[in-house]
Amino acid sequence: MYLTAPSLACWLFQRGLLDPLSITDGQFAVQEVQRHNRGFRVFRPDAAPLYVKQLRVFDQPNVACLQREAAFGRAVSNCCKTQWLTSRIPEFLDYDSRHHAVTVRLLPDASDLHEYLERHIALPDSMMHQLGSCIARFSTPECHDILSVVAADHVPGEAPWILSFHRDQGAGFLNAGNLAFLKTLQGDQLLTSSLDELRDGWQAGALMHGDLKWNNVLLRMGAGEVADWYIIDWEMMDRGDPLWDLATMVQCWWSYWILSTPLPLLTDLATLCIQRRGAYDEIRNSLEALWSGYSETLQLSDRELDECRSRLVKLAAARLLQSVSEYLNLEGVAVEYIEVMIAMSRQVFAEPESMSEFFPGARS
Repeated sequence: MYLTAPSLACWLFQRGLLDPLSITDGQFAVQEVQRHNRGFRVFRPDAAPLYVKQLRVFDQPNVACLQREAAFGRAVSNCCKTQWLTSRIPEFLDYDSRHHAVTVRLLPDASDLHEYLERHIALPDSMMHQLGSCIARFSTPECHDILSVVAADHVPGEAPWILSFHRDQGAGFLNAGNLAFLKTLQGDQLLTSSLDELRDGWQAGALMHGDLKWNNVLLRMGAGEVADWYIIDWEMMDRGDPLWDLATMVQCWWSYWILSTPLPLLTDLATLCIQRRGAYDEIRNSLEALWSGYSETLQLSDRELDECRSRLVKLAAARLLQSVSEYLNLEGVAVEYIEVMIAMSRQVFAEPESMSEFFPGARS
């Protein structure tokens, strides 16, 4: 059964999340939010606001994702050794398995990284440094403890689906755009062999968010600057490689740079790298801050840094291909952008040194 704004008060009361007096004094309010899943912002007098997320489609894959997020929320809230992580995610409050709904504390006056960039031209360097450090700490023993109390079927440690998309794609469920993309991948030996290599070398030994893109990092502002930040939507959480999370972030800079290019300037990748290098340099500092936060926390040697960066950019190229698939499920993304994204991914695999100016740590 779907929750609605009028029925939400009764449901919250039944779940023990709402005092009836909150309704009778006239200060209770519900605001519906249109996202991938159904969402409700709940404002209560004299109590912290809530956010309720309910699945839009109650099929097995979606239910499994929500169960995974709920299991992770419970595990983190019960772990006393991860304050550095607990303070960076919305507080988990409740999971209703009958209605497939999760309730967390609402983060008021928050915007995601993409929205922040659109308003402020550049991302906050100090916050990105903290985020890089946080991702590096996903490999700590405390995070292993969290994974150990989550049901094994929620954390199977499988490699990201894009790494085997060209071999196991469920073609019957693909739209025309993704079918054409699949044929492009299958006809490109360099791309398929590169994806196979990453899949065969996949390391599943740490906590991994699984979908750590700009839209899943929220900033709360205060007095004109970032007051705090949070990582949301842990539905894809798994036992995996935190370098995949870092790679997901890196490709956000690449895809933003491409998608922010006016169509008349979008000819081919080589021309774009020359004509739009300045536009990339305008947002480069925050990428360097993310990388320095990650590498400084791990205290890697120069050799380890080079090896880490080499693998990171290959994973980022693979994640850029996943973004291609995601954009092909949307309307209004011009084919020229898709073609340049595929070309950039291919170039990173084929001749990484030719794209090094777009890698994190390029200024080191």
